[in-house]
Amino acid sequence: MLFTIQTYLEEYLSKRNMVDSDGYAIRLANLYYYYRSNTEDALFFSKVGHIKTVLFLNNSIENRKEFEQSLIRRLDNKYKRKLGSNNSHFPGGTELEREKLLRLPKLTIDILLNEFSDATEARAIDAFWVSRKQGTLQHRPEKIAQSLFSLFTKGALLNRPGIVLREFQSGIGFVDVGIIFSSTLHLVEIKVLTDDFTGLSQLEQYMKTEKRQEGSLLIFDSLKPDKKKDLPLRIPTSAGLVKIYRVDINPHPPSSLN
Repeated sequence: MLFTIQTYLEEYLSKRNMVDSDGYAIRLANLYYYYRSNTEDALFFSKVGHIKTVLFLNNSIENRKEFEQSLIRRLDNKYKRKLGSNNSHFPGGTELEREKLLRLPKLTIDILLNEFSDATEARAIDAFWVSRKQGTLQHRPEKIAQSLFSLFTKGALLNRPGIVLREFQSGIGFVDVGIIFSSTLHLVEIKVLTDDFTGLSQLEQYMKTEKRQEGSLLIFDSLKPDKKKDLPLRIPTSAGLVKIYRVDINPHPPSSLN
């Protein structure tokens, strides 16, 4: 439903000839999806009002509060009753991973990404497919990947210091996910592999902008089992080191294995 809400907001702004240059629709959709059903009206409207954006300035909207209240009422009429408690949970929950991570003396981005990969391959592959047999992915699978990773990370980091930033602005682009451990920002760029390997140049630019010497490229591999490509684990770039993490969302079915 998150992506439906985001699309609705983008279309609503477009119909009003409003230019959304900094992803206001994306951030409002995330805020609405994750917080609307379990947050009191006053607090929720306060959160909405604190979204940093140039949308209202660039589109000459003088009364931001009135505009946002009207917009939230529209969203409530369409989606509020459909929101449920599952909006904030990774499929199957993250209790086991959270307990495992809490026992570690130190949490690293490498450990977190590997735990996420294992959990996704075990419990969340179906989220990507209309029909895996026919090779038909869901609409905008990268948005699904971003959502799953954010849900997993928020659940796995519960009761542990850490901040998850989804689609935050970096220069003139938006990093898919940023994770902060101990005041250190980790950049995670997400791509769904359907043909050619992509994302390296994009992440390299974000690393330069954010002055980070290491970045993570999280690849969701949708290629058929007999079409898999070899991917390097590490790629040196002019900005620093990019580490590659593969999540296989189209594995061999168990019945085909000897």
